[in-house]
Amino acid sequence: MPVNPRNPRKILVVHGVETGTDADQHQDLLIHDLVADRLGDLDISFSAELYRYEDINDQALAKYKLLIDLIIKTPVGAALANTAIDLVGDVVIALVDTGPAHEIREGLRTRIETEFAAGNPLYLVAHSLGSIYAFDVVNQLMAQPSYFDRHDRTTWPVQGLMTLGSPIGLPMFRKPRPSVTVLGNIGNYFRWRNYWDRTDPVVSGSFYGKPLETYVRAESYISASTGRGWTIRDRSVDTGKQWLLAHTAYWTLPIVGDDLVDMISS
Repeated sequence: MPVNPRNPRKILVVHGVETGTDADQHQDLLIHDLVADRLGDLDISFSAELYRYEDINDQALAKYKLLIDLIIKTPVGAALANTAIDLVGDVVIALVDTGPAHEIREGLRTRIETEFAAGNPLYLVAHSLGSIYAFDVVNQLMAQPSYFDRHDRTTWPVQGLMTLGSPIGLPMFRKPRPSVTVLGNIGNYFRWRNYWDRTDPVVSGSFYGKPLETYVRAESYISASTGRGWTIRDRSVDTGKQWLLAHTAYWTLPIVGDDLVDMISS
């Protein structure tokens, strides 16, 4: 079923590295409130939902947490060690790219195709490590001949992509990633907006939060050919925060909300 432009817009949020379980993730509520605030008088029907995959990561890391509980006898020490495993383990799962990472991507793709089958215009907002999974799945879908006709946006399972604090520019993530799919002849452009703060350590790769002087992710994908079919824009933003606080501050930035409103309304 093609996308029905009259259906309410659906924003699917893909979270990044997190602690806790699926039930603890509520980033979709932040995006919903941000868009609702920035809509003003615009009459646009939309909803925001979250693609949760923390339980998949937790299941893959369960044996390591059990080992920690056996080795470390103090509750505080075990809790700190398990939190570290939770955070670092999520990244390792994506880098190793075995069963759990495949399951996460497959689940996201299934979710997107379910929305497409319902005819819903869908927009992806992906944070941190979630941007890696979102980018890969968009490329997978674009490789399918039945999707992404540049002359007919109703064939697009995803209408646009926004990435927040993405590590995709770091060498450890950049090398295995596919280049963006070439969509073919002139027509509509798929929109990708990438937001980054200079002090965000996940973007810079600097544990000490050394500010980036420049960062242009789009240069890796822009082509002189109009057949590329993507418009990619990097947005340098000042969250007003430093280090890891900067990494989690994108959710409430007015510019993110304004650009998302622009994306879902055009």
